[in-house]
Amino acid sequence: MKFPNAPHGLKMACGENPKRVYRSRNKAPSTRMGNVAAYRTAWIKAQKYRDDWAAYEASDKEDKKAPERNLELETLAGALAGDIIVHMHCYRADEMMTILDMADEFGYRVGTFHHGVEADKIADELAEKGVFGALWADWWGFKMEAYDGIQENIALVDRPEGSCSIVHSDSDEGIQRLNQEAAKAMARGNAVGLDIRPERAIRWITENAAKSLGIDDQTGVLKPGLMADVVIWNQNPFSVYAHAEQVYLDGALVYDRNDPALQPQTDFELGRLVEVTP
Repeated sequence: MKFPNAPHGLKMACGENPKRVYRSRNKAPSTRMGNVAAYRTAWIKAQKYRDDWAAYEASDKEDKKAPERNLELETLAGALAGDIIVHMHCYRADEMMTILDMADEFGYRVGTFHHGVEADKIADELAEKGVFGALWADWWGFKMEAYDGIQENIALVDRPEGSCSIVHSDSDEGIQRLNQEAAKAMARGNAVGLDIRPERAIRWITENAAKSLGIDDQTGVLKPGLMADVVIWNQNPFSVYAHAEQVYLDGALVYDRNDPALQPQTDFELGRLVEVTP
């Protein structure tokens, strides 16, 4: 079976979310152990699917019959082949370690854990396996598995020798201020003596995100030949007092703070009747 060569992402979830979904649909499993059992069953099926297609393609029989195509298993088989990057929604340290053990068992790679409120507890293990953590600066406590969170999480998961932290928002408001979210995480890290410099923290919202998606050969840094949308700030972008002076999209200047012709456009008054005085 020919699996995609380009990097694609596969998002999976563990913990309370799948437990809640299964329970609401009256389907098992609705426990963490049951979730893992279901994952393992799916990977076993994916291994067989991969092997069946490999045997079919290697066969020289004239009457050979192709296995039935299954898009779900094809996606998992792509992850087993290394063509698809696995992103995992996971909060607790013990569950993240369980997922890493399962990845070792079946021979696939977890690229990134999302949310990872307890990722600081296994920072060494994540760094050793090259797993990124897409983490919040200070979200915690909104459900049981999110209670054991600390504001130093991003800074502790990051490693100077192999930066692997990403600032995650999960919010249509927070994503507009990722620079300030990164600033909070940098401040908390520096408060405990980690000495995180701005040029390292900026990677949490640029290069590291591109690496986790497998597109760092196309974007993520300012480099000739790569794609980039660029913001020019009037001071340190980690300051809450910083203003965007200019914004370039695909090389075109689309916003200039000092040019009235290049200001944000709104359709707020679209369709409204405006009285014109003769």
